[in-house]
Amino acid sequence: MNLDTDLIRQFLLAHDRTIITWLVAGLLMMLLARFELRRAVRRSAQAMSESVATTVAACVPDIAHAVQSSAPAATAEPVEQQRAEALRRLALDTVGAVMTRGRWLDELGNLRLADDALLPGQRAGGADPLLVVAPQPVVQAYLGAQRVFEDEAAQVQALRRDAQRLQEALQALDAEAAHIERETGSIVLRFEQVNAQAAQGVDGGDYQRFLIQKYNTLGQREKEIAQERGRLQAEARHRADGLAEQAHAASQRYRRALAPLMEQLRAAWGHGESPQVFDTWDRTTDPFYIPPHSARNAA
Repeated sequence: MNLDTDLIRQFLLAHDRTIITWLVAGLLMMLLARFELRRAVRRSAQAMSESVATTVAACVPDIAHAVQSSAPAATAEPVEQQRAEALRRLALDTVGAVMTRGRWLDELGNLRLADDALLPGQRAGGADPLLVVAPQPVVQAYLGAQRVFEDEAAQVQALRRDAQRLQEALQALDAEAAHIERETGSIVLRFEQVNAQAAQGVDGGDYQRFLIQKYNTLGQREKEIAQERGRLQAEARHRADGLAEQAHAASQRYRRALAPLMEQLRAAWGHGESPQVFDTWDRTTDPFYIPPHSARNAA
């Protein structure tokens, strides 16, 4: 393989500004696309939270109307009305927050989503204001669901970190393989140059032997990388499938743990006992969920 390095160098020097301009433009387009993707993810998370809160609010009557209908208007206390309104607002905010956490648990299983692109479901620092104004049964139901969330999140995050470490190891092997390929190509060019000099009477035996030894060493390492990459790829697929399934199961368990909280909120808003309203949350499978291995087979 003979390459005219002078011609390549002349081409690069003649078009250096054009090449640099296109490279800079491509980098700017990639940065802009990444920014737009993050902004779209944030907008979708906010829209989902608002949609969930609006849906729950539409399912129950206004708390002020319930308070007014259960007691004469003349005897209603302004403080009680303010407390009921505060409970209603905080409860709707809490519903949006816990639903976002459930979605965040599910998205933890998607390794194609970067950590900074995940929904902000884990960011629940400090006590929820609902714990201050809600009745004791609501508080107990909330704390029970929160304990389930923390346990599930810790397990799924540990699995995600293990899967990410495998991906990083694969990326390191790919980078090493690319480096070996470049080094091998360089050795071939230098060997051809030495052969050309040898044809002109220049002795390059030691240098030729050095190049051959280095070429063989790189070839052996390339075989080892190929074997190790195959093993890591199989393990990474297995870990990714396990992570996705575990994250989905954790999200389902957390949603089932939220059902008592929702029932207590409805009871606090004057609906009484309604244990069957959230029975659909107890489903063990999601009709829209496709296991990772089934998705790959379908593809």
